[in-house]
Amino acid sequence: MNISERVKKDCCGCSACMNSCPRDCIKMTPDKDGFLYPEVCEVLCVECNKCVKVCPVLNEDTPANKPKAYLVKNRNKELRKTSTSGGFFAAAAKYVLSEGGVVFGVGFDDNFNVRHSYIENIKDIKKFNRSKYVQSEVGHNYRKVKEFLRDGRKVLFSGTPCQVEALLNYLGEDPDDLYTMDIICKGVPSPKFWKKYLSWHKKKSGKDIREVRFREKTYGYGSTTMRVVYSDGTEYDEPYDVDPMLQFYSKEMISRPSCYDCKSKGKHRRSSFTAGDYWYVSGAAPRMDDGIGVSQVLVNNEKAAAAFEEIKKYLDVEPLDFDKDSAINGGMMVTSAKPNPRREEMYADLDNMSMGALQRKYFPATFKLKNRIKRKIRPVMYNMGLLKIYKKSMRKRQSTKSSKR
Repeated sequence: MNISERVKKDCCGCSACMNSCPRDCIKMTPDKDGFLYPEVCEVLCVECNKCVKVCPVLNEDTPANKPKAYLVKNRNKELRKTSTSGGFFAAAAKYVLSEGGVVFGVGFDDNFNVRHSYIENIKDIKKFNRSKYVQSEVGHNYRKVKEFLRDGRKVLFSGTPCQVEALLNYLGEDPDDLYTMDIICKGVPSPKFWKKYLSWHKKKSGKDIREVRFREKTYGYGSTTMRVVYSDGTEYDEPYDVDPMLQFYSKEMISRPSCYDCKSKGKHRRSSFTAGDYWYVSGAAPRMDDGIGVSQVLVNNEKAAAAFEEIKKYLDVEPLDFDKDSAINGGMMVTSAKPNPRREEMYADLDNMSMGALQRKYFPATFKLKNRIKRKIRPVMYNMGLLKIYKKSMRKRQSTKSSKR
């Protein structure tokens, strides 16, 4: 295997190397599939090897801690409705900001590119709410984290597991004033595919895009829906098995190559907190299941535990058994997804086919009459309360089945 192939397979695009370079001779450049990889200006490079020392792929470090697991939901229902899960990130952000701190997260820029940035006021939290199923561009935000810490400010940094590992490697320590939050991550889709998807919307609707909401709770927390709000206020609202962005992502066609052998997965992490969905809440803690959303949270160390005691005032909390919980709901936490066998074929078609043509080629069943009828029935079931009952029973059944294994 030559070097370029190895880089393609292993590099997670975290940008730690670029941030660490004292000569600024590394920049992140997109490949043909739209994923960022480091490009080194060899003329400027002095071979200090700082880029190698901070790489989370080349420097794996698994702590021996045993996290404490919780099921949580934010007491602010309106905020929780605009969050992907149970609103834990917003609660943690509120705590850090109330201490005069700074919160780093992922949002959209004016062109809906997905980027890391920071906020200093809780009024801006909506910028980071909701998942964005696209690999974020970190830029030089690790450097900014270091500057704020140097100024004596508390910092909360949220990102994928590899991005959190990258930040800690870049800092060379886990400072007392830093709280990190990684997510239970399935993989990060291509920014190039995302841009094609946005162009598809504009061409199809003939309108500009005002807002995009991944994981909209149109039919409750258990039903993943993509909502796009156009410039005139009209809306596109389709579930994961119809919307092409969610469909290609859920079928493992558009994630980064390194995500299929992720080096940052595991039950034991260096982050302060790990957060994600908890689909089997109906079986584990029925009182927490109100259909709006709930988060699974792992508190990974003593510093995080002390902060969690403060954050809890914004939350309803239910303790979970860590080992049992990992068996039921932790598959994505520890196991990398397998790439779709047609992934490379799809990327070869990406530049030459429209989004609609790609969907018809790779997911023709989407357009069959019986599936169209199911989509018509879904809102009726939701309005009658039947969809919630069905989803609840399915999650409870899955939870019971998993716990018996």
